[in-house]
Amino acid sequence: MIRRIQNWLRRRRYQVGRKMSRFVARDVRRDVEIIATDRLDQGFIIARIRTVNILYQMSGLLPEPDFEPPRETGIADLWHWSGQSWGGLSDGTSLVGTHRITKTGT
Repeated sequence: MIRRIQNWLRRRRYQVGRKMSRFVARDVRRDVEIIATDRLDQGFIIARIRTVNILYQMSGLLPEPDFEPPRETGIADLWHWSGQSWGGLSDGTSLVGTHRITKTGT
């Protein structure tokens, strides 16, 4: 019975064509576009994913990236963030060390 309810909730949440967005770190947003849900009952979907650090993007340090090509991913891993909790880039690095910050004013 619980499995049937869980599958029903998944089918409602993960519908083909739906775009979802969630913060995976304090300044990192992940956008997901659902492409196919053939293996939804097993916990897998085919989706296009885009992960962007919004502070870097708003500061002009990085352009907004395109979505990745469609790939199969597990629902449990969809919102997993491998970087630091403060954000940065997905490989754990930061752009702060590569850009010199200057203080203006008196």
